[in-house]
Amino acid sequence: MSVLRNRTRRRDVLSRLTRFDIFTVTVGIYREPVFKSHKRYNSVKADCTKALELNPKYMKALLRRARILEQLGDFEAALKDITTACIHENFSDQASLLKAQMILEKLGESFSKDPILSRLEYPENIPEFIKKPLQALKNREYHNIISLCTEIIESPKFDILPPSKLEVLLLRATFYFIWHDYNAAIHDLKVILSSEDVRDNIRVNALIKRACIYLEIGTPEMAFNDFELALMINPSCSDIYYHRGLAYKKIGELDKAKCDFEKAVEYNPNFSMAHMQKWYANYQFASLNGNIYLVEITVRNIEKAIAKYSNSPECVCYYVLYAEIMFKTQQYQKADIYFVKAIEKDPDCAIVYLLLWNCNLINIEKYVIKALKSDTCSVEGKLRGFEVLRIIEIERGNIEEAVRLTNMALIFCRTFRELLYMYNEDPTKIFLDTKLRFTQIVHFLRSYSRFIDIQNAEEFDKHIPIDSDGSFKVLSPATESETPLQKAQKYENEGNIYFKTQKYNEAITQYTKAIDICPKENKNELATFYQNRAAAYEQLKKYSSVKADCTKALELNPKYIKAVLCRARVLEQIGDLEAALKDMTTVCIYEEFSHPIFLVKVEIILKKLVKQHAYENWINKKLFMPNKLSIEYCIISYSKDPVFSKLRCPENIPEFFKKPLQALKDAKYDDVIPLCTEIIESPEFNTLPSTKLEVLLLRATFYSLLGKYSPAFQDLECILNIEYASDDVKINALLKRANLHLKFMDLDMAFMNFELAININPHYSDIYYHRGQVYMNMGKLNKAKHDFEKALEYNPNFSIACIQKCYTDYRIAMLNKDVRLVEEAVRAFEKIFEKYTNLSECTFCYQYYCKMMSETLQYQKAHIYFTKIIKKYPKDTSMSSIYLHRAYLQFNWSSYSNKAVEYLKKAIELDEKCSFAYKLLGLIEMKRGNIEETIRLFDKALVYCHTFEELLHLYYLRDTARIDLNVKNQFGDKYFRFFSLGLLLSAKDGSRGFAYDFML
Repeated sequence: MSVLRNRTRRRDVLSRLTRFDIFTVTVGIYREPVFKSHKRYNSVKADCTKALELNPKYMKALLRRARILEQLGDFEAALKDITTACIHENFSDQASLLKAQMILEKLGESFSKDPILSRLEYPENIPEFIKKPLQALKNREYHNIISLCTEIIESPKFDILPPSKLEVLLLRATFYFIWHDYNAAIHDLKVILSSEDVRDNIRVNALIKRACIYLEIGTPEMAFNDFELALMINPSCSDIYYHRGLAYKKIGELDKAKCDFEKAVEYNPNFSMAHMQKWYANYQFASLNGNIYLVEITVRNIEKAIAKYSNSPECVCYYVLYAEIMFKTQQYQKADIYFVKAIEKDPDCAIVYLLLWNCNLINIEKYVIKALKSDTCSVEGKLRGFEVLRIIEIERGNIEEAVRLTNMALIFCRTFRELLYMYNEDPTKIFLDTKLRFTQIVHFLRSYSRFIDIQNAEEFDKHIPIDSDGSFKVLSPATESETPLQKAQKYENEGNIYFKTQKYNEAITQYTKAIDICPKENKNELATFYQNRAAAYEQLKKYSSVKADCTKALELNPKYIKAVLCRARVLEQIGDLEAALKDMTTVCIYEEFSHPIFLVKVEIILKKLVKQHAYENWINKKLFMPNKLSIEYCIISYSKDPVFSKLRCPENIPEFFKKPLQALKDAKYDDVIPLCTEIIESPEFNTLPSTKLEVLLLRATFYSLLGKYSPAFQDLECILNIEYASDDVKINALLKRANLHLKFMDLDMAFMNFELAININPHYSDIYYHRGQVYMNMGKLNKAKHDFEKALEYNPNFSIACIQKCYTDYRIAMLNKDVRLVEEAVRAFEKIFEKYTNLSECTFCYQYYCKMMSETLQYQKAHIYFTKIIKKYPKDTSMSSIYLHRAYLQFNWSSYSNKAVEYLKKAIELDEKCSFAYKLLGLIEMKRGNIEETIRLFDKALVYCHTFEELLHLYYLRDTARIDLNVKNQFGDKYFRFFSLGLLLSAKDGSRGFAYDFML
């Protein structure tokens, strides 16, 4: 019947066609199988399309085109064709229905897959030009991918390749992102997104990846804009919801994150990572709210999933997530079993997921070590593992061990990019935030392949640093006419042979003979013999001998680059970083700054030296209380503080608490901690009433102000673990603990503390003020405004909340470019001046108002208001901060450095501990070329800085200036200020509240 029906249909079609049409259809439909056999899919598709234009119900052409579209990965078009075929068949053909179902499943899967990675599932469809990078991806040769992609992109044929060429750019952008080269990644993604013939799935994937980069560089608004654009293209793409969920999770919005993970699962039920993130969000919610039932449901879901997935990454992910939950629920034996299972299954993935699920680093140390010892752990896994161990050692304060781990990790680096990554990736996330570079030349490094060449050359230089042309002269046996120099060269030649065959002791013997016999007047040859012997000593790790021989070689030939490099390398190995830095700087100067690898090496050693100086300083650093204004600001920011409020009602102060509170009232801030400690350590402390906890609270507050975070945490934990603590004391302790978590960039823990405080008293104004401050810093202005309004609702007299709310209104108006609202916000702020007359409130008002005037370029008005408050309180030490802001205004206004210097000196006169003033003066003197004065000012700033982050930044500035001073003393003015000028060009340090545009 089927054959008869087909014949009847064919006769009907042919009866309606002209002779020419019949010929066209027949030739077209018989020609396209030939094309198909040669995999000329585009030709097959074209012929089928032509046949269908002539006969829209031609089933064979329709089905064949669907097959080809499926082969090409255009599942949406294939589904359309197969659906059309089913309709023509009245849905009676089960084979067509089954095919439609298969294509539909593939289409669903494609929504949760990177278009590049999905190529690996259909290797027969990979275009010839992208095979090499995809093969490297499949083989986990990740270090080769960028160079292979670049080779394709820079080839002359790239422009004439089909639209799938954009996948090469997408793959390169992905790996630029992985290696933290964000500028290059964004450039490639912009090229993709501006292309007219880009497919929707590529466009969506590019938008998701660009959003992820924006999140990494701290611009969440732009990231969420890209997520919205991606949703406009395909609102059913599960990947968008998954990655947006991760973004919400990162900024602490767990409810939104959970919602997005659920959407991702809804659109793709097989999206395993979305399932896991959803369960992890459920677990966090359950823990936060004490919902044991939800915890149990989450655990059961994960247990079911473990049995379901056998794929290595998914399986390992489930093992680690399950183990971490077991650990947190104190089921340690179960946790250990699953951690070990994860490592045995795939050590690389295990290390990744140990970090992904926020496992406690100290607890997982033994598992990371076990993963590193695994025979199946890849180079990438080892690099990541060493990075984790390095973080752990730094947290413990074991800096030497951390440095040793860094050096071990370098052994596994196979490309220059990996080397840079290992050095630039700072575990504390502090140093890299400065984004400083001491020279612009480093930003113009050569192409990736050039780095490979340089590295290979350097490696050759390191392991075979023998001064010879690669060939060995065959010397005749010693004769009476042989000169001492010829005899020395003969010994050198023999030493080179021994060196090449790794017989280093024998090589040293021959080089020593050459040195002994060589005439002293042949300085260059003698320097070579010393350097070759140094190279042999280096292979035996006899570093003192290497240093001595290199030094001797340089005495004979001061411009012997190889000897300087060798000595620098050894000095770095033995930890004499200052001398190593001096040698590398000398190399850069001899090479006229033309060799990027040497400049990068200078920066690498400089960063090591900076960290060494900072850690040494921090261990023994004398900490100072912040200035009076900072402490008064702290006091007024806690309007309901049970301790500070006692100052307003002195008659209610218990006898035992009078001394510390009197010191607080008299601004004798250095006495507060010792006086509190005296009470706490007294024998009668345990017999005191419950108000004794306020003594602990006051000490914790001042420990935090002093920068002693660990004892501050201990005091707050002690308060929160005592049942009889009053609600006010508990809430205040939770808020201060939240602020301590923020010092360590732990947003999740900070917001958890805010939630716990709200659970105790949802009408407590201080909670909303401090949470609003966090939202302000995160750039979530509308949420910040809402919290400041709630703070004022519960406490209308909360001055600092009122000031912050007015400033937030102004920021929102500026962001929306609404001139009318900006003017309204400024007028509202001006009314505040009449309302608040307390010095700290008044100063806070003036600072924010002048900042607003400066941002709207009303410098004269800002200047007038600064003058007003200084006239009002000319001798008060709080004016130090005003003079600092006035100097900043002067830079933005007219770059009049002399006037700015005057204001900065006045700030120091009022507060000799004003580290920012010393720092800014140091930068001005650096600009002027007064390097000795620059170093003196930076040293002064180092004494009074409060945080480790400031310490790192100041040492970077100070040590860069010292490089310039060494250059000046050694080489005169020709290369003087090369490094410091490079630093000034890149010193746009907005993260500390002071932009350095005024220096340019």
